[in-house]
Amino acid sequence: MFMRTVLLTIILSLMPAPAAMAQPSVLEKLKDQFNHDRGALRLVVLVSPTCPACTSGAEWIQEYVMRRNPKLNLRVYAVWFEMYPGDSPKAFPKARTFLPDPRVNHYWDQPKEVGRWFVKAFPSDFKGEIQWDAFYLYGEDSLWDDQPSSLLVWGRTILGSRKKLRDEITRLARGEQ
Repeated sequence: MFMRTVLLTIILSLMPAPAAMAQPSVLEKLKDQFNHDRGALRLVVLVSPTCPACTSGAEWIQEYVMRRNPKLNLRVYAVWFEMYPGDSPKAFPKARTFLPDPRVNHYWDQPKEVGRWFVKAFPSDFKGEIQWDAFYLYGEDSLWDDQPSSLLVWGRTILGSRKKLRDEITRLARGEQ
């Protein structure tokens, strides 16, 4: 019996350990939450936590989209990543205060995977490799398979394109189709 136990222990020690369960990426988490929230309008916001234009854009969304439309069935996904001098995970907690509404989900995307995905999925005149200081508003029926369907409006920079977002939110809040 002792020899069996020793032999089994030796065999087990030579077998590779099972791979650790990989954590889902921020992009996967975003996609899952986006699809979970189907039935609501969904706004994806890509921002730097210390860039003055990004944080001002986030504050603008809080004031002119969230606070002024408290009953609007809207979910916001604020994806924060390093793009500006001074950005770091340490800046993330303070950045979350720019969009304190409970309808907002915040994500820290260290590898900038979401920004890289959006710049490829929605080609524009932006020449960078990572989309940031940008927003994408999707309809209630949108579903994210390969990419989200039902894009209503998008813009870059947030402040530079805010009129488009404000006009679309106003139209939707009035129940116009």
